[in-house]
Amino acid sequence: METAYRDLAEFGLPVITPGAPEFPELVRDIESRPEPFDAWPPHSTDRAAVLVNQSGQAVIMIAFVWRYTMAGGATRTGRFSNLGSSAQLEVLSGQAKAVRDLCQFILPGSKRLITEQGMFGNNLDVLREDELFPGGGYVGGGGGGGRAGPDEGGFFESLTETLERQRNTAREAAAALRSGASEGRVFEILLPLARRAHQPPPTPRPPTSVLLSMFASMAIHRLTHRSGPELAEWFERIAQSKALPLRRP
Repeated sequence: METAYRDLAEFGLPVITPGAPEFPELVRDIESRPEPFDAWPPHSTDRAAVLVNQSGQAVIMIAFVWRYTMAGGATRTGRFSNLGSSAQLEVLSGQAKAVRDLCQFILPGSKRLITEQGMFGNNLDVLREDELFPGGGYVGGGGGGGRAGPDEGGFFESLTETLERQRNTAREAAAALRSGASEGRVFEILLPLARRAHQPPPTPRPPTSVLLSMFASMAIHRLTHRSGPELAEWFERIAQSKALPLRRP
């Protein structure tokens, strides 16, 4: 069985494949680090790869695709993404910067094991001892939309549209509060986004779809614990935030 790999080495994100002499040692180093799971899920590294972040910057999120071509010519695809934390949402929407935490971002110099079951590893290979603190979050490689080479899944457009819809919703909620609308009215504005996560899509959703429901959950939490000008100011900050300048590779 032949395996071909495509990476983003030109942007400082190469993958080290099983045929490389350094591959076994890289895998051993990743597997030696504590993970949030009781045990590593069974996996084979025969078709795995190690992603090394040589870009000099933190990777906010990543998606990858496994494509299988059968003997008869039929293909099937497995898509994975690590997008799923509020910290990633805040960075993508321009409200915060990436921090040197345990696992929510891939820090410069860190590496991850990419397998057919998902992505594994954390930033313990680059964090100093004085940077470790309780409460660091773990983000695993969950199922979702993916991207490999050409943006075949429309990921770029999806992310741009998702962040714009978040800003528009926040703008509508802030305006409603400033005009004296009830909290119930603001809840109605947020409800369509909260429902997206529970509606079966007609086609596989891109990984960015989780961002809208995540934003709605954060906003509803604020709605139930804050009121008055403070609540309106929170929505206005999101409405006026400038998203990261996204560019196609």
